[in-house]
Amino acid sequence: MPSPYLEARLARVRRALAEKEIDALLLTDIDNVGYVSGFTGSTAYALVTPDEAVFLTDSRYTLRARQECPQFTLAQAAGSGGYPEALTQIFSERPHLKKLGFEAQRVTVTQWEQLKKDSPAGLEWVATDGLIEALRMIKDADEVAAIQNAIAIAEGAWETVKPLLRPGLRERDFALELDFAMRRAGADGSAFETIVASGALGAHPHHSAGDRPLSPGDLVTVDWGASVGGYVSDITRTVGLAPITEQQRALHALVLEAQRRAIAAVRPGRTGKEIDAVARDFLTERGYGEQFGHSLGHSIGRKVHDGPALSVRSEKVILEPGMVVTVEPGVYIENWGGIRIEEDVLVTEGGHEVLTHLPNELEELG
Repeated sequence: MPSPYLEARLARVRRALAEKEIDALLLTDIDNVGYVSGFTGSTAYALVTPDEAVFLTDSRYTLRARQECPQFTLAQAAGSGGYPEALTQIFSERPHLKKLGFEAQRVTVTQWEQLKKDSPAGLEWVATDGLIEALRMIKDADEVAAIQNAIAIAEGAWETVKPLLRPGLRERDFALELDFAMRRAGADGSAFETIVASGALGAHPHHSAGDRPLSPGDLVTVDWGASVGGYVSDITRTVGLAPITEQQRALHALVLEAQRRAIAAVRPGRTGKEIDAVARDFLTERGYGEQFGHSLGHSIGRKVHDGPALSVRSEKVILEPGMVVTVEPGVYIENWGGIRIEEDVLVTEGGHEVLTHLPNELEELG
């Protein structure tokens, strides 16, 4: 069923058109197309003008588009290769369009040259960069609910398969079990390649799950998320396989405290750099600043990295109500291992709401 917020999203796009002084915007990035239309397929374009919205897809998706995008006029391309010709027809039927915005960051030079060649004489192509992405930063209630659904599926899958974390199980086998559990619970797929990093391999923040068997005494970092209905979740937990050491416990507690302090600082008006500094300064003061090399977090939404990050370079990222960000400090020590803990956090009018609910204290699994 189409989102009740789609009309509001189109209205925001039209206000952006007026600010940019362009007659229309051609969307070719499928995530942006889905954002304004509610479309869940994989191939389509959308044209938005001040008083019209045109949806272009091919016969594989016309029935779906008719159901999901009732606020759009539907146009059909002649197969997957027929989009340029269909656009030419759409433009020729709308001679009042003189300045057309396009997504410069999503269109190759070859595509752009072909589009210009096939478009009517006098149509000016105006490059835009991140126009829809900026709108997507602020989630409406429907989007927040979709993210919460993706979180619930990911968390339920974790609880289902966590008992499998035992010595002898290969990293890749646990990743597969977790991915399958998410799909079985209703996910369209994994939000990204599930990370399972055990023992010394935990020092690699984006380790690809491999053939290493889990061993007694390992810390195991698992980073996973579900993709559901066009929105994603992103969660990380680090657990221990008995027997775990006091050093492992102490370092996990340190990372968890850094995360708690950073989350407590999340509220409208703060910059991404300021939130990053809360966790980074805490870990630096305790001697682990150099072992925390990545950014504190990133926006999530239709994609797992869906907008600006919380990082040392994010002085221009101002938190606003409706943003959903991850908060995921970590410490990584070569030849020892690593620890990362990640929550998904909604910025609210009064501060923040943590959307993830799994326990984040260090668990010792037998």
